[in-house]
Amino acid sequence: MKRRTKLFACLAAGAMFVSAGAMAAVNANELHLALTSLRLALVKMGVANAMLSNPTPPSSNAEAHVAAPNRMSTAEISSILVSTGGVINVYLTPAVGITDGIVQLVPKIVTGKDGKKGVQYTCYSPNIADIAAAAPECSYRPAGK
Repeated sequence: MKRRTKLFACLAAGAMFVSAGAMAAVNANELHLALTSLRLALVKMGVANAMLSNPTPPSSNAEAHVAAPNRMSTAEISSILVSTGGVINVYLTPAVGITDGIVQLVPKIVTGKDGKKGVQYTCYSPNIADIAAAAPECSYRPAGK
């Protein structure tokens, strides 16, 4: 019995360490650096320009006239990928406090009071549940919802 109890204790301790790693807090400063990086701003401008000049939103970095995803890295960002509908997927590095963190910027064409069209982005994360605490302009939206 003692051996069985020790085994369960070890398994429980291991599960605690694994779950603690998965629930690591987002580093708000690093996330802010990622979301305000010049490279991300360039991709947002590329997507906006493509959306305003073409009837179909870009579905790749090439269609948005920006560098390849792996060429868009910083200390906080491992890559930036433009996908279907002009959605910008920002893949974060562990420096942000989350392993394999993703932030998505979903574009929408809007018309201003002056009648001019522009592009507005809505920020989501499919896998960072507490993203709003670190980036109030973003919200958590689990994948598939």
